[in-house]
Amino acid sequence: MIGKPGYFLTLTPMIAAAVLGVWTVSVTAQTAATTGSGTAQTETAPAAATPADLKQADTVLWDQPDPAARQQARGVLEKAVGEGNAEAQLILGRHLLHGWVLEPDAAKGIALLEQAAGAGLDAAQLELGQAYLAGTGVAADPAKAQSLLEQAVEQGNTDAMRMLGEQLAGGWKMPRDAERGRALLEQAIAAGDVASNVTLGELMLYGIGVPKDREGALALFETAAEAGNGHGLAIYGEDLMWSLRDWARAETILTRAAELGATEAWVTLAHGAMYGYLGGGRKSRAKFDGFAEKARAAGEEEIAVYEATRNMWGINMRASGPETIARLRADADEGNAAAARFLIELLRDGNRLNLHRRPVEAQEALDTYAGLLGEKAVAQYDITLAAAKAWVPAEWAKVAAAYEARPDLKSVSFGIDMYKANENVAFYILQQRYHDAGLYKGPINGYANWPILRVINVTCRDLDRPERCQDSVMRPDVIGALLAQ
Repeated sequence: MIGKPGYFLTLTPMIAAAVLGVWTVSVTAQTAATTGSGTAQTETAPAAATPADLKQADTVLWDQPDPAARQQARGVLEKAVGEGNAEAQLILGRHLLHGWVLEPDAAKGIALLEQAAGAGLDAAQLELGQAYLAGTGVAADPAKAQSLLEQAVEQGNTDAMRMLGEQLAGGWKMPRDAERGRALLEQAIAAGDVASNVTLGELMLYGIGVPKDREGALALFETAAEAGNGHGLAIYGEDLMWSLRDWARAETILTRAAELGATEAWVTLAHGAMYGYLGGGRKSRAKFDGFAEKARAAGEEEIAVYEATRNMWGINMRASGPETIARLRADADEGNAAAARFLIELLRDGNRLNLHRRPVEAQEALDTYAGLLGEKAVAQYDITLAAAKAWVPAEWAKVAAAYEARPDLKSVSFGIDMYKANENVAFYILQQRYHDAGLYKGPINGYANWPILRVINVTCRDLDRPERCQDSVMRPDVIGALLAQ
């Protein structure tokens, strides 16, 4: 798959000409006519784009701030698309679907990717499969996603093996087939896909679709680390830290991961230090600033959330709700999307200590920072904010209908946010859904009555980690997972 390539200092002739506003011609043809002097005239015809031209066009789109240069690069891609070039269809289709630097046009982007996938381009089959799996620019269709990913797998695409293997093992959006899922991941590993070591290792670490095996998981993570991928060590170190098994070893492993480029480990270390998981009490909390500084230097936006959290709860500083909000606004104003999300959620939900629910201000923050969040996230926040402002069953019903009308938005995290925004709306959705399925015979009123709790207790057992149900079926992660179904 073509992602954002490195910038080429030497432009290909076609792109150099495009940036300058003229076309370089490499094909000539003698005309039948001659000039009065008898000198033969040549007329030029534009050459077909080469793979280097297409790659360079993608580079210009990413790296050239000049709108005219971008438009010229787009012209190169559109010309190649008109000639049926599948690689151009892939590149332009991805840009139009995601709207990274071009004005988004999801319908056209999907159409171009369909053409490229139909022409047998495995990278397009992968890209389109991801879109149908996540509901990006198109209604989610896991069956079609699986078909497309299978086609890419048949061509040896290891990214497709990893994605399909993870989904089949996890059973999140596709029917679970743990045996085939694991086989695909092992096939990708054998083909040299380092990231599949991390994916399979994480499934083994938590026992998702495969037997739980911490040592086997660590072996896979170490294999990835030997190839320069520290993300598996970051996962293992985080689990080790939160489990309180061995904080010193956890800190060592997380530091290794970060130094290998998995800089999310600096955020994990700061998070653990803040709550006393790296040596306990003051010793642990004293480490926060150092890890936070490294996370910021690495461009990890999530560290802003933990700095604000520390301010909010008064961890090694004075607690202040207003200062927390001001801190998040300042980071969001600098373009930090994680800070914008946390700001919206705090204003929507409050914290039951020094921040009250302020859904109107949350809506204003969403309007201000929508450009940082993406279309899908904005749509999810719109629904959760409608839930936060709903007070009576008639309003809960409207929000429930809006939620069910957008299956493409569903996810466990979105379900948890719905539950946080308004527990009554969450229960109204489940009551209506289980009533339609013939499982619930009680009133549809949004209240956590015994009949709905009994149904939730039964359906909860089909989730991953059903042991959670023994604690409480009213846990946010349980309700969120059920809402995501």
